[in-house]
Amino acid sequence: MPSIVVVDDDPEIRATLRFLLEDFGYAVEEAADGIEAIEFLQQANAPCVVLLDLMMPRLDGQGVLEEVARDGMLLNRHQYLLMTAQGRTIPLATEAYRQRYELPLVTKPFDIDYLLGVIDSAAQHLSPSNS
Repeated sequence: MPSIVVVDDDPEIRATLRFLLEDFGYAVEEAADGIEAIEFLQQANAPCVVLLDLMMPRLDGQGVLEEVARDGMLLNRHQYLLMTAQGRTIPLATEAYRQRYELPLVTKPFDIDYLLGVIDSAAQHLSPSNS
């Protein structure tokens, strides 16, 4: 099973997702903002599924998407899922990235079955050749 990177500035959401995903057998890493996420992903030994919150301090989800789009290795190596509590008010630029790269959107509060389904689908798209 691939590692999951939970990128969210809310420590309670990160902890909740960690406990849930570890119960389903995933290894989970955490990042409190986009800067930590980018640093982790650049150094990751294997492809990861990234649960990326859109609203964070320092570097938000849109900033992470922009950085990932500039770095082909980050874009192609990892799978990204967007998380937001504002599902109906996603900025146009973020929606453009979401559509261009076919990024699933998970809204808070989470529907656990949907979340696990999109994680499983993303994990199946990770290529071992990207390791």
